[in-house]
Amino acid sequence: MKTFAIEIPNERLKTYQKVAFIILTLNFLGFGYVFLRTIVNESFIAVAALILNAVPWLYFLLNKKHIKSPVIEFVFILSSFIWVYFGNIWMGIMLLLFAVMSFFTNKKTIVTVNDEGVIYPSFPVKKYLWSHITHVMCKDDILTIDLKDNKLLQLNIDKRFVADFDASEFNNFCNLKKDFN
Repeated sequence: MKTFAIEIPNERLKTYQKVAFIILTLNFLGFGYVFLRTIVNESFIAVAALILNAVPWLYFLLNKKHIKSPVIEFVFILSSFIWVYFGNIWMGIMLLLFAVMSFFTNKKTIVTVNDEGVIYPSFPVKKYLWSHITHVMCKDDILTIDLKDNKLLQLNIDKRFVADFDASEFNNFCNLKKDFN
């Protein structure tokens, strides 16, 4: 069973990183306010939360390429529990939901083409059988999927992926599958 996995760029990633930076900033300011308003026994937890949010915040500021911090989701999860500890349950729930959504947002976007059809990585995942596909082609670093219901998907292929990808073999495979069905 032949399978092609084609990586397409995640265009939502930059937007997510900006929103994550804003949320980290708000968290840092919020925990700073909590630190100023708490009694001595709970101030240690507020300081720990400040440090927890400051590390990825500084990483984002100092990193010129703005590569995703590998720990930001875990920082959001831990911060959500700390917010619940301080009695701000809604802030904790919203932060936890944002952390869960970020796991889906940050994953690689890979279109899979195999003997059964095309699997498109949306939410929920869409599976197009070869019987529903008119044509699939890769040309000039663009993956084109033409469906029989007049939908046309054109996806840019990630530039890092293109160097190792054999487009002629892929196009031959897709033409054989299209002719077979």
